Amino acid sequence: MPAHDSTENRLSAHVADWWGGHSAEASSVLVGVSGGADSVALLRAMVAPDGIPQTRIVVGHVNHGIRGAEADDDAEWVASLARSLGVRHEVARVDLEEPVSEEAARRNRYEALTKMAVRHDCRGIAVAHTRDDQVETVLHHLLRGTGLKGLAGMSARQPLQDGLELWRPLLEINRELVERWLESVGQAWRDDASNRQTRWTRNRIRHELLPVLEREYNPQVRDALLRVARLSSEALGIVDEAVAQLLETCVLQQTPSLVRLNIESLAGVPEPMTRALVMDLWCRQGWPRQGMSFSHWRDLAGLVVEGTAVDLPGGVTARRNGSVLRIERAP
Repeated sequence: MPAHDSTENRLSAHVADWWGGHSAEASSVLVGVSGGADSVALLRAMVAPDGIPQTRIVVGHVNHGIRGAEADDDAEWVASLARSLGVRHEVARVDLEEPVSEEAARRNRYEALTKMAVRHDCRGIAVAHTRDDQVETVLHHLLRGTGLKGLAGMSARQPLQDGLELWRPLLEINRELVERWLESVGQAWRDDASNRQTRWTRNRIRHELLPVLEREYNPQVRDALLRVARLSSEALGIVDEAVAQLLETCVLQQTPSLVRLNIESLAGVPEPMTRALVMDLWCRQGWPRQGMSFSHWRDLAGLVVEGTAVDLPGGVTARRNGSVLRIERAP
């Protein structure tokens, strides 16, 4: 990319433009910083004079404790960076049970960041997912089998628990540009060697599968996957709007552990739409989706038409009694 390119030379301006269009109302934000290039660039761009100076920034770092002294060094490096930039910071340590999985690490990381955001009275959490992360996410979902939501990949804004939002200002920026920008401003970053270990599925996709697809099948495969994500997101928006209208009429009761639905109001609704509705409700409840397969979603949606009960992963049970469907998660 030419040296005069404004996005490369002024990543902070890109972040400021994104912020103005998505989260201008937020007076405070927790920035998740691992120490890697992407998150360091996001932080530096946000605190720059042409970044988001009117927003109070807090740095959050999560030490998973799975890389020993190297992880401890990362935590201290991030804390030192935050101090040098004059922003508050917090480091949280989480202990993962063996065997460690990508999903468990991700879940614990977001739980820790959410708690930090609440403690520091932040309106949301900003993370540094890039265009490359979006490509890898969509391909990962395809390999596992997915629907519209998975094909849409990550969204620029995502609701979280406790009234928070998750923000991704760098989702349209590629990783190469991020590193070049950091070099242009003389900012170092930490290199996590585990990102090159192919025991993790995500790393195998990045280092093995994507290069093969680009070399032997489609040199533009990244653009193709991003196009799939964009089109799926557009279709998902239509479905989400229809689901929101249905929820207004069918939800009788909703607490953190219980949802009661009037299934008479769902009479005649196509099964795919009912399935989308229960999936949306599940996400709104913040219940774990890891063990939920397509057959689980289908069985849960099927209770609207027939059946009496379904036991689901995560300690969730669904019981139909007359015109009421009760979906409850054990404490």
